[in-house]
Amino acid sequence: MPAEVVVVGGGIAGCTVAYELARRGLRVVLVERDSIAEAASGRNMGLLLNQTEPEVVRIMRRSLDVYRELLPGPVGFDLRETKQLLFAADEAQLASVRSRSAEIAAIGVEVEEVGEMDLPFEMRCVGGFIVHNAWALEPADATRAFAEAARQAGAELRVGVRAGHVQVASGRVHGVVTDAGPLACDAVVLAAGPWITQLWPSLEVSAGRGWLLRLRKLDLDLPWVIEEMAWPDQDELGRATRAPTLAEVAAGYDRSVAGAFVICQLPAGDALLGTSLSPSLRDAYEGLEMPSQVARRAVEIAPGLAGVGVAAAWFGLRPMTPDGMPIVGRLEVEGLYAHGGHGSIGMMAAPATARWLAAAMSGEAAPELSGLRPDRFQE
Repeated sequence: MPAEVVVVGGGIAGCTVAYELARRGLRVVLVERDSIAEAASGRNMGLLLNQTEPEVVRIMRRSLDVYRELLPGPVGFDLRETKQLLFAADEAQLASVRSRSAEIAAIGVEVEEVGEMDLPFEMRCVGGFIVHNAWALEPADATRAFAEAARQAGAELRVGVRAGHVQVASGRVHGVVTDAGPLACDAVVLAAGPWITQLWPSLEVSAGRGWLLRLRKLDLDLPWVIEEMAWPDQDELGRATRAPTLAEVAAGYDRSVAGAFVICQLPAGDALLGTSLSPSLRDAYEGLEMPSQVARRAVEIAPGLAGVGVAAAWFGLRPMTPDGMPIVGRLEVEGLYAHGGHGSIGMMAAPATARWLAAAMSGEAAPELSGLRPDRFQE
């Protein structure tokens, strides 16, 4: 029996929408060229933090509700509430951290200024705020939890299968050509991260390459996620990671455009350290000096970390849009939809945007998608 919907992509964007469609009774086939959570969905800090943009906070809170629904399922993903220490490393950052914290408090999040306090790792800090109601999870397992929930709802998951192109005739979708053969269907959801433009080149999605280091077990328990006040807003990230021009590639385009000292301790005691983001051409060898850059910034901010062992370093390719917000909704061809461009907020946003997209595809009202339309950059 042909699928009603083919979902292309096995990251958090693809697995969430496959789950949402399958739970509504649709026949869903998900195809993934590698494995579930292979790219950025398995290579990030797994943080659900309160941003200053009210829209991002609203989406994150809805996603948190969806994550909680999956907690009784067979795949655990260590969802846990935490606090965030947002700090200024120098006087130049202090005004920014005060302004950012005030904006966070204005959208209803509990924020408290910290006075003199004993900070770990001999941290350089001239002021900071503790932000409550933050959450963390294991991102690869969270993605697998959605994949398993989709499977239990009746979806078929085909990993190691590359989608070549979308079949279109007479203005509507008829299927997807894959390495394993053509798949006939009534609708296709493109959720292929930064590779989405290989399937539909007109989409305004570029790639950003972000790096993390994994540290060995720390000799203390951190009470917060610690973040330096140096990470840009979503729209700044979108502008900075647009596709480079030929002249920029010639001059050396893959320099970090965003970076901050961020450390998040994991339940077993080890920690993730980051972070950086640079424009990317996806499949090129790029940014090989980034682990050293992340480490240098960390030692500069927190000299006490210098002796901590580094277990691994890895990057994830993030799908970026011009305004830093996802593209979710119907494309110009009947039966073709996008669920992508989640950039640095994929774990925060995808469960919510997938639920809204599945509702829209099922004929229900989804007013939340009005500001996320894929065609908004053409206006």
